[in-house]
Amino acid sequence: MRPVNSSDLLSSRARNYGYYPLIKGNKVPAFYLNTENGFAKHLASGSLANEARISIEDFLDNQQPLVIVFIGSANNAVPDVKALKSLQADVQVMGGRLLVLSSIQPKYLRKLLKNQDNLTVFYDKENAIADLFGLYDVANPLWHWIAGVEEEDVPLPAFYVVAPDRQIVYHHVDYPLSVYSQAGYITQPFVRDLLTNVFHTAQQYSYQPVPYKKVV
Repeated sequence: MRPVNSSDLLSSRARNYGYYPLIKGNKVPAFYLNTENGFAKHLASGSLANEARISIEDFLDNQQPLVIVFIGSANNAVPDVKALKSLQADVQVMGGRLLVLSSIQPKYLRKLLKNQDNLTVFYDKENAIADLFGLYDVANPLWHWIAGVEEEDVPLPAFYVVAPDRQIVYHHVDYPLSVYSQAGYITQPFVRDLLTNVFHTAQQYSYQPVPYKKVV
């Protein structure tokens, strides 16, 4: 095994801003989400309607792969909701589900998600879940590293595909924060890889997606 020298560590830290998030091959830690911080009306009428907290296992119970997106706001830009809707549609076609975790305060999230009841979005209070994933560090905020980022609570944007056994089968950590500067990030190359992994994972766990029908 090649020894690790200090220059390797320094360059790695500079590339990652001192963050070392969960990646493919890691297992997602157990976590819970408070339903009062959820912004999806379908939750109120589904099997989780009477639950005060929803666990990661609740999202994986039906043996579908779960795509988890971490996103906040940076450089005075907010998430592209249309892109998230498009991503969700593609994920569902491939046999998966989409969960968005956001650091944006609820009063702003509510406005942003107006009339978008089909998206499953939760406010990640104090970036508690992002911290578990290694995407946020209160002692090492991103504005220490990236010019123009003024928000104290912005996490690294990231996209994960999680298998029903909580194993991460795909990850994309957006170190350049391109989701905030490039409209329609759904067209970026990583999305194709993400969807491919959703499809293969759904097949592995014998979940058959509903055939896609184009609405005319």
